[in-house]
Amino acid sequence: MHLLILGGSGRTGKLIVEEALSKGHSVVALVRSPASFPLGARPGLTLVEGTPMKPQDLQKAFAASPKSPEAVLVALSLKRVSDSPLAAVDPSNPIRIMEDSVAKAITVMKEYGTKRLVIMSQWGAGDSFGSMNILFRGMFSHTNMKYGLSAHNNLDKETRKTEVDYTFVRASVLADGDAAPIKLYPDDGKGINFLPKVTRASVAKFMVEACEKNDFIRRSPVISN
Repeated sequence: MHLLILGGSGRTGKLIVEEALSKGHSVVALVRSPASFPLGARPGLTLVEGTPMKPQDLQKAFAASPKSPEAVLVALSLKRVSDSPLAAVDPSNPIRIMEDSVAKAITVMKEYGTKRLVIMSQWGAGDSFGSMNILFRGMFSHTNMKYGLSAHNNLDKETRKTEVDYTFVRASVLADGDAAPIKLYPDDGKGINFLPKVTRASVAKFMVEACEKNDFIRRSPVISN
């Protein structure tokens, strides 16, 4: 498949790029600085400089290969002042960067006939909030984590109104480590354990696999290890 990845230079995004390339897919990654992209040059990888907030940059990414992308994978997140999920949102972060980037991408997808969209979301978004225990509900309601959850909720609601074949991958608490077997839960997260975690590599693997089959079209599975 030919894939376009937004957010490919992030901690999970670069793993998505690596996973897709390892499976023989060709990849275009729209990144702010190709020269500093952590993976460097790779066969099958095309780097396009730009941001998904600018339609003209998205157009460049879609046109970077003779073949239109068969799927768009999104691993965007709010930039914070540190790597801590409790850190404040960086004041340089554009308002609605996630929601508007995806909306602009969907507009270009329609022009190129691309239907498949796989978005890295988070456990707690949408109807999965009720599956969180009281500790997590408090953290996502009363700390800086609420801003990321709000963005994912907006993105979820707005994307569902479009005609794309979306999948929201609602990842539980992110951790480092190798890819491990996935525990799959329904869209509302019912049955998930008390302190669920999932490695970023596992999320990357699941997202690429979601593009390769039709099991999760217009679904929002919750995942953990």
